Amino acid sequence: MVLEEDLSNNTAIASVGQQQHDHHHQHSAIINNADQHPPAVLLPAANQQQQQTMQNEMPLPSSQRLEYGVDKATDQSGPRLPTTELNDQQQEASGNLVEDDAYYYTVANTKTEEESWGRKLCGAFAGFLFPRLTPIPWSSFVLLSIFVAIPAIAYLMLFTKMGYGLSTYYYLSENYEKYSGYLGFSIALGAFLLYLFDCFYWSSPTGRWLRRTFLTLLIIGIGFFTLFESGDYPYGPVSLFVVLVALWLILIGKVVYKNVEPKAYVSWLSGPLFFVALVVFLSWFIWTFLSEKNEYNLIVSLAEAEQSGCEPNYADYPDLNCGDGMGGVCFTADIASGSLTFADGCDEMCTQVYSKCYNTFILWVGPFLVSLGLVFLSFFATFLRPENSPEQETTKLAKIWMFLLFGTWVSASLAGAGAGVSATLTALTLASFIAAAIFLAISYEQIERKEHLNRIGEQLVEKYGNHFDVFRGLLIVTCTPIFVLYFFVSFVIQRIRDLPFCPYSKPPVNTMSLRDIGGTGWLTVEARRLLREFQTWNRTKVFTYAIYWGFAFMVLSVIVSQFTLVFLSWLIEKTSVMPLGAVTGILVAIGLTMFLLPPVPGAPIYLVIGIVIIPVGRPIMGIFGSLLFAHGISLALKLVACTVQQKMIGGLLQHYVSIRQFCGVNSNLMRSVKLVLQQPGLGLDKVSILVGGPDWPTSVLCGIMDLELIPILIGTLPIIVLIIPTLLTGSFTYMSNLRLENGKSEFPWAGTVATICAAVTAIVQFGSMVIAAYFIENTVSTRQRELDAIPIDEDVKAADERDEAIVQAYEEVTQWGSLPVWAKSVLSVSLTSMIASCYMVQLFADECFREYQLTYTIEQRLDGDWKNIVKPLGAVANLLFLFSLILLYVYRSWAMRRAWVRVDSNNPVMISPSMMELASGVDSETPYMLQK
Repeated sequence: MVLEEDLSNNTAIASVGQQQHDHHHQHSAIINNADQHPPAVLLPAANQQQQQTMQNEMPLPSSQRLEYGVDKATDQSGPRLPTTELNDQQQEASGNLVEDDAYYYTVANTKTEEESWGRKLCGAFAGFLFPRLTPIPWSSFVLLSIFVAIPAIAYLMLFTKMGYGLSTYYYLSENYEKYSGYLGFSIALGAFLLYLFDCFYWSSPTGRWLRRTFLTLLIIGIGFFTLFESGDYPYGPVSLFVVLVALWLILIGKVVYKNVEPKAYVSWLSGPLFFVALVVFLSWFIWTFLSEKNEYNLIVSLAEAEQSGCEPNYADYPDLNCGDGMGGVCFTADIASGSLTFADGCDEMCTQVYSKCYNTFILWVGPFLVSLGLVFLSFFATFLRPENSPEQETTKLAKIWMFLLFGTWVSASLAGAGAGVSATLTALTLASFIAAAIFLAISYEQIERKEHLNRIGEQLVEKYGNHFDVFRGLLIVTCTPIFVLYFFVSFVIQRIRDLPFCPYSKPPVNTMSLRDIGGTGWLTVEARRLLREFQTWNRTKVFTYAIYWGFAFMVLSVIVSQFTLVFLSWLIEKTSVMPLGAVTGILVAIGLTMFLLPPVPGAPIYLVIGIVIIPVGRPIMGIFGSLLFAHGISLALKLVACTVQQKMIGGLLQHYVSIRQFCGVNSNLMRSVKLVLQQPGLGLDKVSILVGGPDWPTSVLCGIMDLELIPILIGTLPIIVLIIPTLLTGSFTYMSNLRLENGKSEFPWAGTVATICAAVTAIVQFGSMVIAAYFIENTVSTRQRELDAIPIDEDVKAADERDEAIVQAYEEVTQWGSLPVWAKSVLSVSLTSMIASCYMVQLFADECFREYQLTYTIEQRLDGDWKNIVKPLGAVANLLFLFSLILLYVYRSWAMRRAWVRVDSNNPVMISPSMMELASGVDSETPYMLQK
């Protein structure tokens, strides 16, 4: 009955829409005949394409500029006709249209330009933060929301702290975790045997029945294994939830909405999924602040660690007596009083026996993870709408998902559960893609799925084909061991296929991907196809990018994650006994130095100031006064850094080609920034670029353009919106680790507030970048003539051409087929060393580095030597890392010399920098080009 009502309503709506559409054409004719240049009119979605065609065909005088409008009905944007005033007849016709047919009309003028920017900005944010929901009747929306809420409520009751999550985790850990090893081994063995004997090529009726039966048993077994291992891997249930939600909704579609096309049904789910996700998140947020017991802090995590299935880790603390002799720990955490009580002889370090237990955090943050999973499915459901662009929706889904994951990871890391939540988010992402694959499988037939994916692939190749080697490098550095294992297994499978009594275990040879790779060999035909694809790659470039990826990972995992933490703890320890003035001077000097380094953003500097100022300023000004002082220092430091970058680097060094080239003054991005910054006053677009644009290039570009300093500094003042949450994150993170003499947390709420501030920091940081990017892109789209009128910096252009010549010569001399054997060996060994170091640090982190926290001291924790944070295995990983970089340097030095020789032979007028310095009257910073 509900379905019939929905279909009839949709038919009626379509009929009324057609009548309005016809009536609209009559009124449009009146307006178009009233004046030679009609006013800016926003038409409904049905006539959007016709309007665009008319505008493109109409020649416009150069004195008239195109504006950019947003359709309120469709949230689409496009160029609008020139702005003119309405005469009486047009106003009357337009007014009748608005009153009768509810169509939108706008008249743009210079007075309402800022309002237009505001509407576009709001539209851009709404389009980014919310999925494009499919309109459905309220009855279907409510019913589907109920169906979505059923598994969500079940999960909240069984596996989160809002329900009986502690009891569930403890029950599973105590009663069924001991069987998980046997179950896991059986699942792995069964899956391996099915793959080994090519179960997916069983084509007989009996073979297909056996395949379905075995695969069903495997799926059920994986579900039970996930539950049994929830004590050690608490992210298992939420990952299982996301997959089961997709299966549950598909079942509802088969039973309740069986007469609706599957693709349309899945698109209907976008609204209910997003609504339930929002309700779950708001419920969790409100619940968190209802009681102190609902917050997450150290006391709560220690008190509930054993109940959540965690076992104390005494092995890492052999010198401490952390047990009570009866199987428990020597300390007691009281949530009601928020205190820690230690038995006689129990060291405070014994609380670290639960440092690797993040079950309590997963239980607390579980509702938010549920919301994340539902949001992902909501965005993916909109991806299946037929009118949507696959490329745009895929990009939008990737952006919002990366944004949410990044914010969650930062929050969890600063709350003390970073390692666990990193694994949780990885598992949640994998489960979300599995659920999305289920939606995709039910929405399209097999041929449609292939065509859809091929179309997306072609669009991605067309747009990002030049960057594929970068992603291939990432694939190499992360998956090489997996590929080695795959080729070994393919060797075994090929031996089985060669057996005469296994005729059912042979792949078809007439498929498009396998047709030209017939015959027999040491590996399977599928593995040989992958090898042939690999041979078509530019292996030199892919290997080099793979080493760069490994370098970035090692810097983040070792230098940033380990050594920076030690440095901050040392800085806190040393500055805690210094006067406030001396500490302020040190922080300003360090901060200004970091600001002047182009790759360093401002957020880490504000974070350090927030951490260091509190212990020093608290005895003098108190907590609140220290926070105000830290905010003032941070803002002043930012303004001083902008002044130095603009006047001393951009202003004094603007005649240096290398500085202008580094800023990319000839690129469309920086030319758009230049066009906006040259505008008089402080508009929203100008302020957005000053705040959200890249720090160093933007400030230096202001100096190159000789802009006035004071207006630029005033336009930079809104950076305080980013400084406040970032600095508070550092301050509250430090405060959450403070203890009273009785072991009670001095600020039990600080951990939760630090988590919230970190999330706000991520949102503000990313949001400011999105706003700046929006205005830059809008400038490129609407002011192309003005951009073209900006003169090209010929010196920078010559330097760019020189660099392009070097890059071209470098690619020619480093083709894999033309490399000598020793060069191939050096690059391959460098890559192998980098992969080995990355895997050692990732898989054996506990054996590579000693555990260290922000409130530790080097004297107590590392025996007075900061280098003791690295264990022997970590030293091996670091040596392999350095060895890889040395080999890469040797290879690149040799390749660059060959490239210069190639350039000199092709173009004798291009000479080296050292020769340029010998030429009289020529600056060494000018392009390396001399006329004969």
